[in-house]
Amino acid sequence: MNKTVKKQVPTGQELIEKIKSVFIRYRAFVKKRGEGILKYDYLVPGGPSYPEQWDWDGFYTGVALAADIPSEAIFLRNWALNYIINAKKDGKIAGTLTPKGWDTRIHQMKPFLAQGAYLSSKFLNDYSWIKHHWNKFLKIVTYRERNFWNKKYDLGFWFNHMESGADNNVALILYPEKSVIATDLNTFVCREYKAVSLLAEILNKKKEAEHFGKRAGQIKKNINKYLWDDKSEMYCNVYIKTGEFIKRVNYSTFVPLFGRIASQKQAAATIKRYMLSDKYLNTPYGLTSLAKNDPSYNNINFIKPYSNWQGPIWPNVNYVYMQGMLNYGFTKEAMELSKKISNLLLKDIAAGEGPHENYDAETGKPMAAPHMVGWNLLVANMIEEVINQRNPFDII
Repeated sequence: MNKTVKKQVPTGQELIEKIKSVFIRYRAFVKKRGEGILKYDYLVPGGPSYPEQWDWDGFYTGVALAADIPSEAIFLRNWALNYIINAKKDGKIAGTLTPKGWDTRIHQMKPFLAQGAYLSSKFLNDYSWIKHHWNKFLKIVTYRERNFWNKKYDLGFWFNHMESGADNNVALILYPEKSVIATDLNTFVCREYKAVSLLAEILNKKKEAEHFGKRAGQIKKNINKYLWDDKSEMYCNVYIKTGEFIKRVNYSTFVPLFGRIASQKQAAATIKRYMLSDKYLNTPYGLTSLAKNDPSYNNINFIKPYSNWQGPIWPNVNYVYMQGMLNYGFTKEAMELSKKISNLLLKDIAAGEGPHENYDAETGKPMAAPHMVGWNLLVANMIEEVINQRNPFDII
């Protein structure tokens, strides 16, 4: 009589060891020697032949490297320096830089510079470098508030959907330029100002520490006042022209959880209602970038003119979701999600063209951009961070 052999499910520790051993060879793929206007060695989203520095790609990738090996935060610092030295006097700087110059598709870099400067300094235990660039650094950080800011709400708006990075986000792409006050943007700005406040305090710039600390607090208050909808229990973008909520359950809905903007009550409500629901985001492969019951939901392999944020599973987005869950005590759920994404990428890499930029939410099959390393390095740290209750992105 044949005995049924029960398949062994890897433990968390076994998955950690497996995924780290697989990803270790990819770490070199994201590093490029400085050239042209990129004076400092920089980070790229794809393989070694991809000669571009991107704003949030480089930020997420730099933190992923440093979270594993703190001395590698030098690349995150270099990422910041390349933006600072190439910015105009008023703080304007494109989101994407190439050795030959600016790529102006991203009108202004996303609000990550201060976070990158603070976190790289913290990992390296060296804050002295930012002193030499302080005035220009502040110009870049405050450029958005001086140029793309709504006085009524005292909150910022994206220039357009391409600037946001979530290229075809339905809560943004359907609206005119400079017309959407966004949940993700303002969470990032809040974190930026908190990072500036902490840097200023360390550098003994007391007035600036106090100012930016107060602004961070006010922006957090405004996000909860104007962008949280009690009825739908979620954060929503706002269309400035009408003042109406844009009620689409998508990636940016949950960024305030990553930024610790929500109260415990708000976070618990939105996590249970949407993130853990098979009706909205939950799948066997991870959480979707747009709710499955949204009329625009699809898993089409858009790569030109933009990547698809209308359904597919993005590993970096699932990292943001995971840390959002962890911030509010949903540890079991964060671990479950981390294992799903880890196994998804391990399977893809084993097949030979992985990791990819995103994955079909219905089948788990890889979609756009093979050999997309970059911020996928975050996945190598997910399970370990849940076990240790650690968030390397914390601005504290």
